Amino acid sequence: MADIIDSGQIVTIMLLVVALEIVALVAWRMVTGRGLRIPAVLLNIGAGGSLMVALKLKFAGASWQWLALSLIAALCFHVADLAWRWRHETAPSTHDR
Repeated sequence: MADIIDSGQIVTIMLLVVALEIVALVAWRMVTGRGLRIPAVLLNIGAGGSLMVALKLKFAGASWQWLALSLIAALCFHVADLAWRWRHETAPSTHDR
């Protein structure tokens, strides 16, 4: 296990699991009409996935420019996720009255 972590292969495994998660969540939504909304899934996982890619790039010894690009992508996904949630998931609370 230490070799998988030290080599950075753990990040590849995590990215594959996340890809399977995306497929499962989108398929569930398309088949049942229930579950998380697809934009919410893609934006949220895009943020986390971009951070995992940055980690993978660091393990691979990529240049700082690629690492910065991945981190900027994570920030963009995160901001877009917050904006999407703000528009679609906020409603006045009965506690606010």
